[in-house]
Amino acid sequence: MAAITDIVTVLPPKRLDWTEVAEQEQLPDPERDLVSRLGIEQIRDAEGRSSTDLAAEALRLLLGRAERDGRDEPGALLLMSGRHPELLMASEATRAQRDSGMRGGFAVGVADLGCASVSAALLQGRGLLAADPRLGAVALAHGSRPPGPRRYRSPVTLNGDGAMAVSLGAQGPLRIVDLALETNGEYWDLFRVDYLGRPVEEWTEVCGDPRRYAFSLAVESRKRLARMNRELLARAGVGIEDVDHVVTQNLSSGSFDFYEQTFEISLAQACRTNLRAYGHVGATDIGLNLRTGMDSGEFQSGDLVLVMNNSPVAAWSTMLVEVTGPLPAAAG
Repeated sequence: MAAITDIVTVLPPKRLDWTEVAEQEQLPDPERDLVSRLGIEQIRDAEGRSSTDLAAEALRLLLGRAERDGRDEPGALLLMSGRHPELLMASEATRAQRDSGMRGGFAVGVADLGCASVSAALLQGRGLLAADPRLGAVALAHGSRPPGPRRYRSPVTLNGDGAMAVSLGAQGPLRIVDLALETNGEYWDLFRVDYLGRPVEEWTEVCGDPRRYAFSLAVESRKRLARMNRELLARAGVGIEDVDHVVTQNLSSGSFDFYEQTFEISLAQACRTNLRAYGHVGATDIGLNLRTGMDSGEFQSGDLVLVMNNSPVAAWSTMLVEVTGPLPAAAG
């Protein structure tokens, strides 16, 4: 048994309109047209702060709220590392532990699965709690920054900056009923940045085979998630008709339409709200959408929330969450 006990998000104050994204002027007309139709109005800019800086800030806020509410400090930290390390042979996880003021426990990194890294971290967090109840709680943290200066991931989304920290415990307002994760190494390098020997200014994330992404991976994603949803809901003894809300990562309005038409569901309004305001914030999207759904009153006690997530490496996950009460107040 495990539950999400708190979610903290960090969204830098500087806003960029989608028309202000730096590489706009270098994009050909068809690409600029694609960007205009993503459904993203603004993104946030961390102004040079690293993904670890952002993750440490979110974790620091999470720890402060735990102290405020009389909850114990987490006994472990799982850092969902950024898409490129700041240093080789160094530990970003223990740096986040230090910079956040986390006094004890241990920190390890979880990476490689892009957006779906949050699912891997949740699985590991649940396992740690089951293996060692003395931990009390496990913290997850993630900071999102694009690799290099370019924010447009052709032909998928616009990357914004932000971070989240999540606390897992034995009981809490978002009870994890079940969680499944699958991967397929055939797509391990479909999206990549060739960086060795290149200055950062030339780092560009590219899709090695756009047709394979748009067709082969899309077909497999549809089949995988449909089966995973059926199996997960069957284990829980419920059907899709019993699910009150569906949440996914925020890529584009087109991706939302794909989910809704393929699975015959309606996505939570929190997803569309956050897509417009923040763009794609990597693995932080899921925490941001859950937090927004709870704070806005869209998610109510007793509701079941199905969380679908995937990334082009390729990884797929599905999670069923039961709302059992409110999250701790964001103020303070």
